[in-house]
Amino acid sequence: MKSLCPATVLAVRNALCAKSGQWPVSSTTAFSRHFASSVRVWYSPTLANNDQGGRARSQASLDGPRDATKVSVATDETPAQYRRLGDSSHSGPRSFTATLASREAPDLFSLAGRTVIVTGGGRGLGVTIAKAIIESGANVAAVDLLSAPSRDEWAVAQSSAYARGLTLTYTQLDVTDHSRVHEVFTEIFKSAPPDAPVRGMFCAAGIQMLKPALEYTPEGARNIVDVNLTGSFFCAQAFAAKYLETSQAAAQPRVDPQTGLVTGGGASIVFTGSMSGHVANYGLESCMYNASKAGVNQLAKNLAMEWGKRGIRVNSLSPGYIKTALTQALLDQRPDFDEMWLRGSLLGRLSTPDEFRGPVLYLLSEASSFMTGSDLLVDGGHTAT
Repeated sequence: MKSLCPATVLAVRNALCAKSGQWPVSSTTAFSRHFASSVRVWYSPTLANNDQGGRARSQASLDGPRDATKVSVATDETPAQYRRLGDSSHSGPRSFTATLASREAPDLFSLAGRTVIVTGGGRGLGVTIAKAIIESGANVAAVDLLSAPSRDEWAVAQSSAYARGLTLTYTQLDVTDHSRVHEVFTEIFKSAPPDAPVRGMFCAAGIQMLKPALEYTPEGARNIVDVNLTGSFFCAQAFAAKYLETSQAAAQPRVDPQTGLVTGGGASIVFTGSMSGHVANYGLESCMYNASKAGVNQLAKNLAMEWGKRGIRVNSLSPGYIKTALTQALLDQRPDFDEMWLRGSLLGRLSTPDEFRGPVLYLLSEASSFMTGSDLLVDGGHTAT
């Protein structure tokens, strides 16, 4: 029998109390004084006290006006016939959706118990997201082309990790070097603690080049595609290969017999696309950058199709203009862009890296458990007009 955390059992107990008219228990501490810590609860249309093993089962059925209000907390050992929520038309992984339904909304965004890789994690958006991931409970393995991360930004993220008893590591990596990417990712997966395996990746590594199309050199054009698109693919390929090799859930998947879908949270990959992959930004001469980001969005869709039933979700995030070192370099070249960009924003301003913490955490966490092959456009309304 598997133990459920006190908070989960408390939620189920209070739901039962509400039905019977009893007062709920307000804390897990108070709850633990009344109940044992090992409990198994599931919803079933009929009551059955014994399975083939002859073991008595604890059960609870929460009657209400609608099936959708019924709570289910299933474990790996729960018989398949008891893992269902609602009527026979319900689809999707039974045990995972059941467990998901029992969790409070803020907990869905938690990344506790996992390690997340962040490419381009040495500065700017990458290190900002790395800190947010740490704040959400995960260890972070950052990689970047820089020989060392940005000192001030890194110090803040490192302090956050230390305060929470988590780890933040840094490795220099050129994402266009296929063999080196696989070597580094192998080491990251190997060194991740058993209680916090690698289960997520945010790809922020990328470069920009402001240049009229007729002035591109072959080397310059290839470099943008190599870093932004091919580099993202190399990282995703290495991540998926190691995940499928090392993950017990992937090696021995729990598959729903009716839907054929893998149960459990699995892993999540988030690419950094761009609103520039959706539109031709008026006045911004960067055709190869825009094309590479359109490719990233399409890459996410195709990998989502290939890996979805193997427990890996793949999505992309397409930001609008962000105040980063990259955009500041463009503004230094073309000061007129500032006014032009502001005119294109429905909010009348540029974004900051901090404003992408929430969207990335959403895509990495189980809050987006039914989302894959999608592009999350966060551009201040720039592409809406």
